[in-house]
Amino acid sequence: MKIKTFYILMILTLSVKIIAQEKTTNQDPTKIIIKDEFYNNIPLNQILDDLTKKYQIGFKYNQEALKTYKITQWFVNETVLSGLKKALKGTDLKVYVDDGFVVNVIHKSQRIEKVEEKAFVGNPTRNNFNLSGKIIDLQTGESLPFATVIVKNSKIGSQTNVDGNFTLIKVPSDTVALEATYIGYITRKIRLNPTLNYENFIIEMEAADATLDEVVVSAEKTEVMKANEIVGMIKMTPRNIAKLPNVGERDPFRAFQLMPGVSASNESSSGLYVRGGTPDQTLVLYDGFTVYHVDHLFGFFSAFNYNAIKDIQLFKGGFDAKFGGRISGVAEITGKDGNKNNFNVGADLSFLSANVYLEAPVGKKATFLVAARRSYKGPLYNKIFKKFTENSTNNTQQAGPGGGAGGPFGGGGGRFGSLGQQQQTASSYFYDINSKFTYRPTKKDVLSLSFYNGTDNMDNSTSSSFSFPAFGGGGGGGALGNLNSSSSDISTWGNSGGSFKWSRQWGEKLYSNGLLSYSNYFSNRDNSRNLTVPAQNNTTREIKLGQLEDNNLTDLTAKLDFEYKISSSNKLEFGTQITQNQIKYTYSQNDTVKILDRNDKGRIAAFYLQDKIRLVNNRLNITPGIRATNFDITSKVYFEPRITGNFNITEKLKLKGAAGIYYQIVKQVNREDISSGNRNFWVLANGTNLPVTKSEHLIAGGSYETKDYLIDVEFYQKKNYGITEYTLRFVPQIGVGIRADETFFNGNETIKGVDVLLQKKFGNFNGWIGYTLAEAKREVAAFSSKPYYSDQDVRHQFKVVGSYKYKKWDLAATFIYSTGRPHTSIIGAYSVEVLDGTTRNFTNPSDKNANRFDPYHRMDLSATYNFTEKFNVGFSVFNVYNRTNTWYKRFEIINENDVSYLSTTNVTYLGFTPNVILSWKLR
Repeated sequence: MKIKTFYILMILTLSVKIIAQEKTTNQDPTKIIIKDEFYNNIPLNQILDDLTKKYQIGFKYNQEALKTYKITQWFVNETVLSGLKKALKGTDLKVYVDDGFVVNVIHKSQRIEKVEEKAFVGNPTRNNFNLSGKIIDLQTGESLPFATVIVKNSKIGSQTNVDGNFTLIKVPSDTVALEATYIGYITRKIRLNPTLNYENFIIEMEAADATLDEVVVSAEKTEVMKANEIVGMIKMTPRNIAKLPNVGERDPFRAFQLMPGVSASNESSSGLYVRGGTPDQTLVLYDGFTVYHVDHLFGFFSAFNYNAIKDIQLFKGGFDAKFGGRISGVAEITGKDGNKNNFNVGADLSFLSANVYLEAPVGKKATFLVAARRSYKGPLYNKIFKKFTENSTNNTQQAGPGGGAGGPFGGGGGRFGSLGQQQQTASSYFYDINSKFTYRPTKKDVLSLSFYNGTDNMDNSTSSSFSFPAFGGGGGGGALGNLNSSSSDISTWGNSGGSFKWSRQWGEKLYSNGLLSYSNYFSNRDNSRNLTVPAQNNTTREIKLGQLEDNNLTDLTAKLDFEYKISSSNKLEFGTQITQNQIKYTYSQNDTVKILDRNDKGRIAAFYLQDKIRLVNNRLNITPGIRATNFDITSKVYFEPRITGNFNITEKLKLKGAAGIYYQIVKQVNREDISSGNRNFWVLANGTNLPVTKSEHLIAGGSYETKDYLIDVEFYQKKNYGITEYTLRFVPQIGVGIRADETFFNGNETIKGVDVLLQKKFGNFNGWIGYTLAEAKREVAAFSSKPYYSDQDVRHQFKVVGSYKYKKWDLAATFIYSTGRPHTSIIGAYSVEVLDGTTRNFTNPSDKNANRFDPYHRMDLSATYNFTEKFNVGFSVFNVYNRTNTWYKRFEIINENDVSYLSTTNVTYLGFTPNVILSWKLR
């Protein structure tokens, strides 16, 4: 079989004499119906010759190569294209119709030939007409969202919506040429013709990496990522993300962290720190529903399965009025519908997890996709788990009275050490599942049901028992007393959500998208120690020490969006949204004393209107808009005017800018924990001690883009009001006038910076260099009388990404350098004996974020060998030169011989970490 395939490829690529039956007519072969033709084990070239004579269809194929294919096919009341696709199923051939109405039969490893833009011979039958259509993937039939289609040599153009639909207004004639582009796909050129079917106009595009380089007939350049279409927007497809180095999974959010303006120095979070903002300030939408937490495995990669994603785009600021509820950015993810043409299955296997997906058509009008992955205790998972749980265990042990490092009785060990027994059973795993069912009852309607669930479970609990001599009891050796201790270290967190969407193209100008969605985020943590100690009269006493945390958020949303094309240079977008939120949060300490106990409910209703306008011969594009949001708790309406725009001075030089006001009602609050690292929890604003957060954006920049290179620069400034932090550093005063819920402290924040991007877009070697200069300062009076640097403030970030394609190898490297993040240190400690005779330890913190960690830097490498189009092996090394980067500092008070001293430990990120991933798919 291998020899046969090689022989066919040699003929297809090296043969000088190509026999082509090209009888071009004005008839569309997709309309010619073959009523009854039966071929039984006939060479394919003879079948095509027979069809040419009988139906006057133009074919193009290699006569010698097709002799070896014997086909059995019964054509019954179907088009030649439909019948041939069935006949070639299971072979290594594919068929398509080019724009000259010629049916091409080629090897699957060949690209669709570049279209010759020759004019139609004859007169047009339509002028200044509206053209509606759809752009889809050639192999799978998936619609391609946010693709671009233009009329060549004119200013007429459009972008597809989330369902791949587009409308071109006032197309000059039905003989003009169109050009369709989509990142990661070969540019498609289409010559219109009066005989085309404009009632069901479809543009098929071929993925750039769907074929092997050795047999490419004609190549088109495709970009790895797009960063210059809209102010602050970055667009990348999952097929390109797969080529970048990774810790253990192909991760879209980790890929975005390689862009300027998105922090990459926090390995413990795959969330997006966009231009000085925190992850909760970036709206994450998956098929329309909100995902509130994006971390798997303690944040080392995100909760989104690469195999389930079709498109993802990130807005770093100045985003449109149709997005609301966040003040920093928007990540909009579109899930795959499933293969429309064939059944397909695929799998990935790495040191970290197994990942399987399945997709298929259901009849002629529906598709489905299911993708699932689960971790297992491989070497990479164990390394990450050990890194985290060692620190977690240490934090748990220091929680006992007296502050000793060895547990509840101070130094540990000693004369009880040899008599004790300790047992630990650590278990941990994560999983996620995506599923989507899409039904197209008519050519105008799309119904889809999307579901997602992702969960992490971590259990690092221990149990101990000690025996010791009982004192007092009469003489001699005495009896043995027993002390039993169990340490709970259990964390569970995750998201579940789903959406039901009905999209309809009402006509050439009106499109609507209705959505019902549900989302739930949960996080439970039990980091406590249970003690059973002897008491008087042969009884025992239960003592519980440590922390209990529970955060649960639900989101029910109904949303309706409309697009109306007023003209070729004016598109109106408007819609409404209603969201019902309920957020619970409880935080308990020793003996389950509740420090915080919140159960907040609120309803948010919003309406938006925006107009996308093109002026000055389409050189000026502006989008003014406004969003009005009503929050029932505060009984206020929050108005959010916004505007974005760009002006093309020349074809290469562009100026751009944006300004707007943004509000956030559901937010995550940082709970300061100086000794063992900060933690966050979700809350709902109430207008008093938890204000609605407001942000004012101002962005200005420009770009210079040639055929192969892009230089892009954006200056930005954000002023945030109503930023909230929570701390227990004032906890000694609780009970004497300060309640725990009064330790929410609010203030303002100013963020400013500049992002610079230099990109080489095309070629076997491509990539980019990104640089960010930024400053983020907060003013919260309770922490400092003067402004201090925010936790996420990073002055300089420098990133280099390069990829190189060599034969069957895809090679890539990334390098990241970042100045150190600020942190609050402990500069002193002391002990106080309280009235019950016990001793409590207290610390003196430094000024808020007055210190900085050492600079962060690392290099990652990857190499992928593509055995075939369907199977490859990827090798990656994370942190190749084993740099020691600090995660946070842990502070402990050690008591020895009535003397207390402060111990400081650097908790570090991952060092040198290799990984291997195998990828296979049926099609």
